[in-house]
Amino acid sequence: MKKNDVVITKKQYLRKAKEFNLTKRELELGYLKVSGFTNRRIAYMFGISEQTVKNHFTHIYEKAWVPGKKEFCELFIDEKSD
Repeated sequence: MKKNDVVITKKQYLRKAKEFNLTKRELELGYLKVSGFTNRRIAYMFGISEQTVKNHFTHIYEKAWVPGKKEFCELFIDEKSD
């Protein structure tokens, strides 16, 4: 895990992520992303292509109104203290 990766529980993640109207799959992928997994690893875990994972994250970031991974993960920093 990298230094800047956010470490939160799934419960903390879901509390914030549900605000974005994500699908069940998007919720799962988002949690893995904030937990520090790469697109390649996520694709392997779900048995889908890396491009499909990237497509999911495009939708996730649009729903969360953020430009990318860094900003998406930053949404959950405040959740750590709860």
